[in-house]
Amino acid sequence: MKRDLLDAGALARAIMAGTEWLGANKEFVNSLNVFPVPDGDTGTNMHLTLLSAVREVEKAEGRELWEIADAAAMGSLMGARGNSGVIFSQLFRGFAKGVEGKAQLEPQDLARALQSAAAMAYKAVMKPVEGTMLTVAREAARSATQCARAGLGLRALAEKVLEDSQRALERTPEMLPTLKEAGVVDAGGQGLVFFWQGIVKSLRGEVTVPRQEPVLQVARGGGAGQAARQPEATVRESLRFPYCTELLLKGRALPLDRIRTELADAGDCLLVVGTSDVAKVHVHTSHPGRVLEYCLRFGDLHEIQINNMADQHEEFEAQGPAGRASADGPSTVTLEMERPSGQVGTSRPLAPGPRPESIEKPVGIVAVAVGEGLATILRSLGADVVVEGGQTMNPSIEELASAARQVNAKSVIILPNNSNVILTADKVREFVDKTISVVPTKTIPQGVAALVAFNAAADLSANERAMREALANVSTGEVTYAVRSSSMNGFSIDQNDIIGIKDGEICAAGKDRDEVAMSLASQMVTEESSLLTIYYGQDVHVSDAQALAERLSDIYPHCEVEVHYGGQPLYYYIMSVE
Repeated sequence: MKRDLLDAGALARAIMAGTEWLGANKEFVNSLNVFPVPDGDTGTNMHLTLLSAVREVEKAEGRELWEIADAAAMGSLMGARGNSGVIFSQLFRGFAKGVEGKAQLEPQDLARALQSAAAMAYKAVMKPVEGTMLTVAREAARSATQCARAGLGLRALAEKVLEDSQRALERTPEMLPTLKEAGVVDAGGQGLVFFWQGIVKSLRGEVTVPRQEPVLQVARGGGAGQAARQPEATVRESLRFPYCTELLLKGRALPLDRIRTELADAGDCLLVVGTSDVAKVHVHTSHPGRVLEYCLRFGDLHEIQINNMADQHEEFEAQGPAGRASADGPSTVTLEMERPSGQVGTSRPLAPGPRPESIEKPVGIVAVAVGEGLATILRSLGADVVVEGGQTMNPSIEELASAARQVNAKSVIILPNNSNVILTADKVREFVDKTISVVPTKTIPQGVAALVAFNAAADLSANERAMREALANVSTGEVTYAVRSSSMNGFSIDQNDIIGIKDGEICAAGKDRDEVAMSLASQMVTEESSLLTIYYGQDVHVSDAQALAERLSDIYPHCEVEVHYGGQPLYYYIMSVE
């Protein structure tokens, strides 16, 4: 690299080296999980996302630097898995935007590209959270800018960026209380630091031999929980702005930054993403008509959706915990099993639902699940396609997009059934020529509740509203084991202890699997509860699941108890209370 320039070949080698080094250390990243449960997947998600980028980079061999960057951006986006993978893809996208048209990069160019990368990643998250990989990316860009101004060369710049990124990573527990309690750093940030370490090795001419080499040792004792997976970006609907307004804007040379700036005062939860030809606009506002009129100045409007969230809120309050069951009759019509009075129901084999029909229907459904029993149940309830994925194996954007294309429907609802798949599902609409709606189900019980609420005769808007409302009426419990010793929520947990988790919070721990399950159920079932469903995993014998159900039925006679084979790995039981 004459005159200390980064050329296309060097950029490609850097991306590959960063990918290889992160891959060599992905299990360490996976171990950084807020809860001591065996489903840490941030490292795996980031590595798979990067591998997709590398495949496209290899196809672009011999092209200009900006084309290499474009290839990495597209590959990472199509292969993005989980929140961390989607954010990584946006870093690549911003970097590609920052090097547009360039054949070589000087230190100043690299710094500007890293600034663009961090800015793009922040824009992609509706409510950015500090103490995550976003913070590490921003500090890396800031460091690069300072180094370029100081006249440092590329290698020295990269080394200083790595040093400052690691310092930012070390500060993440001070920014997020959950990390501090767990005694760990942010997993996504750690993955980004590993990626940078591989890049530095590439610039030094070192071979990135696969081996475990954590750049930051984390205290394991005394802290609780587990290191942070990328916190889920959440939306808190404000009733000051009751109309959830979404549209697709198509035009030429769309000024996304201008649109974003000028719509900032229209409401909250604003999202403007896309390209110069097509953009997705989402905002909660008091005047949706004004938003539509404003966007019309720049192009044509498509796929307009306006929902009154105030109505939804009132319906939630009016229905209460058992609202759906009381209003529409038994919520178990599809899953309920015939059985003698006073005995516990056990699942009959459920035949797979029909494959996509030859006649196009208005609304179809794609659901995500792992476990043959769970997949069968979801299909029996109306899911057209079930994508294998969930804990530890999040599907990519391309896998979800491919599933949506298979559904013979004009509109497709995606049920992620996992909090780490929601952000990925949200990106599918950019790659599918259909109306895509994501009902943000975070668990299998929520997915089941949403499917029960689905009405094939209703339109997309009505179904989306009904399915979202159904989520408020179900509580989720999970029984698994601890992969390490920790302390959290007042529990002192030893490695291999059994853990009970209610709606994302550890609420039971012990040595006996069924006793933990009983304790978990006691914190889920209320006097208003009408149905307790148990989905037992691949490591549980049917007789054990039936025995547990018998005990629960005796303790809670007012509550219907059902047992179904889920076949899920890692989790002995998934429990649902409605």
